[in-house]
Order: sequence, then C-alpha cells, then structure tokens
Amino acid sequence: MAAIKAFEELPSRRWTSFGGWNYNGMKERLQAALGQIDKRALVRHAERIKGQKLTMSQPFSPASIGSAWRWLLKTGALLLPEFACPATPDIPVTVTAEDEAYTIECEVATMEFIRQRLTAVSLPRVYTYEGVGSQLAAHAGAPYMLLEGFYGNTLQDVEFDICNLHSTTQEHIITQWTRVQAELATLAYPQIGSISSISESGEPIIGKLATASTGGLRETGPFSRAADYFTSLGNAATNNTTMRLGGFAFLDIVKTTDLFENTGTDGSFPFNHMDLGTQNILVDKHFNFVAVIDWEFAQTAAWQVIHYPMPSPLLGPDEDIMRDPSHVAYSNVSRQDSARRIYRQKFRDAESELKATVDRSVDRRILTADAGLMYEMARLAFELNPQEAEEYVRKIKQKHCP
Repeated sequence: MAAIKAFEELPSRRWTSFGGWNYNGMKERLQAALGQIDKRALVRHAERIKGQKLTMSQPFSPASIGSAWRWLLKTGALLLPEFACPATPDIPVTVTAEDEAYTIECEVATMEFIRQRLTAVSLPRVYTYEGVGSQLAAHAGAPYMLLEGFYGNTLQDVEFDICNLHSTTQEHIITQWTRVQAELATLAYPQIGSISSISESGEPIIGKLATASTGGLRETGPFSRAADYFTSLGNAATNNTTMRLGGFAFLDIVKTTDLFENTGTDGSFPFNHMDLGTQNILVDKHFNFVAVIDWEFAQTAAWQVIHYPMPSPLLGPDEDIMRDPSHVAYSNVSRQDSARRIYRQKFRDAESELKATVDRSVDRRILTADAGLMYEMARLAFELNPQEAEEYVRKIKQKHCP
C-alpha cells in the first residue's frame, strides 16, 4: 500500500460535521467543545511545520464512535489536526484526564513504531503531538495531534457493505485486508498490552492496556497469560448490565476449558489493530488501500481475538436458509457466506506468505447479551447440541443473574 495521491476528491467532501451525532446530547457536547478550539492557532502551527500557507476545511469529521474529530488542512499535501471528542454517555465516570492522555500517548507511540517496522502497512505520519501541559495545546484550546492526510475515503463511506460488490472486487479488498492483519501479526511480544513508548534501541515498551479505563477493567495489564487477559475482560463484562450474563458464561468457559490458554508456539502475542473495520481503512476509487487509521485500540493480543470483520456476521450461515434458495434471506446470507469464504482463503494465503499461524477460535466479542452468540459460544466451547447449549446458558443465568 503506497501513501500516494490516489485520486483528487478530498476526503472532507464527504464530511458532515454534526451529521449523525444528534443523540444523547452528543451534538451539544461537540458544539461546546468546538467552541474552545482556536482554529487559527492550529493553522499557524501547521504552517510552521510544513513551511507553507494552509487552508482549513469548513466541515469536520467526528471519527470512530466519538473518539476523535478532525479538520482538513490543505496545501500540496494534506494535514489532519485531531482532537479527542467529548466523552460519550457510556464512558465510565472513573476515566480520568490521565487515562485519556495515556491512550493518546499509546496511539502516537504505536503509529511511530509501526511506521518504522512495517513499511508494507501504510498509516499516517504523526507530525506532532501536543499533550496536556503543552503551550501549543493551551493556545489551541485542547491537546491535539497533527497527522498526515491522504487522498482517499473510508471504505465504509465508499461502500458500506462490501458484500454488495462484485466477487473480484471483494477479493481485491479482502486480499489487502488480511495482508495488513498478517503483517501486524509478524510483530509478537511476550506480554499482552499497549505500546506505551519506544525504547532508545527502538523496541516497543509494552504497558497496561490503553483501553483499560474506558473498558472498565480492574486488571489493566500487561498480561503474561492469555487466560488472565480474558478473565479481566470477563470480569469487566459482569459489571455491565447489558453484558452481565454473557460475561459470566465467558468466565466459566475461560476457567473450565483450555480454549483461552496461550496458543503461540513461543509464548508470544501478536500485534493487532483491534478495530480494523471498514470505518478505519482509507481507499481510492479502485478500492486500493491508501492507509489504515485510528490506532488507539491497537495492542498485542492473544490469537483468539481474531474474528471475521464486519460486515461478516460472527455466526455462520443458517443451514436451513442456505438449503432453500427461495427463502427471503437466501440472497443476503449467501453473499455473506461467500465473503467469509474469501476471507478465510485470503487469510491462509497471507499467513503462508508471511509464515504466520493464526488460530481463529472463539471471539472476544462474544461478551454480549445476544442470546444467539452466547449459545454458540457454549456450543463451540463444550461441543454441545443446541438444546444442551440452551440448558447451559439457563444454568449460568440461574446462578449469576437470577
């Protein structure tokens, strides 16, 4: 993937500022925070870095579920000032300013490290990060990053559901997608955690999880055992009313099976973007990958977190539907199944080329209240039939969530 001027349409042409954010008071929080930003200070700083005049886009882009917002600064190249968005209602009140600063510092360190180590993975260059205590951040009104911009748009914006595309185009997209995942997996380390900084020798320093505070984790890492990591996730889920039952079922499986033990042959844990969805992949008009963005969730992780990316469902296709072409859902389900098959094959191809081995087992996203996913988790973990899986979930609910 080359960081090139792939096509002339500016990404800001698709930005809608507050569009889609008028819920739970989010628009009002954005407007209030926006009022604190001095755009002129941003432009002056960016012009000093680039050594030329810049113009700022009027629309901005609140990105990735409220994690950040960006404007576009245009000259011969593109720059993106990025600020943290105001907290959404589901963010725990215990999250501190220090937690937020640590998350950004991990993202900056991660992006710098990946750029140094993996030239095949294109991602934005961080020109500068002005954190808490920076005079420049004080002038701008908030901590911020100045990032390299790209001519391209998110895959999600270009085609929301890639299953709608021709199979050859799907194959082209998924080939690049799985190659990024496999490239990242070539970087493996003995602990599960986030890259908090880079040592003088150029090696990553693995610290606690950057998402620990927002995820409500009491045990924050770094973890030396996969089971400890998954136990921490399960414990956090049991404290969330919408995930409580799934959390207890998950903890029972972690405790009573070996599915979540270390599976790497050398006890190491591969690096994972953790949010490599269509919203975080920039493409050109030919669906060539231009860059991967939004690295705040990236970490070393156990192999078991790898899952089919959206829009592919976690569960496999309904066999009854697949046997009945006249079924109203047949066309949609068969398209999803075809995309999953392409994904599996391209992942195997990428692994073979890079000599990486990935265990696609039970996914950590199973920690939800969705009954279908819980039954499937129990069925896979204990080799149960559907009736036995229902009975298992019923007993877990009776014991922990009466």
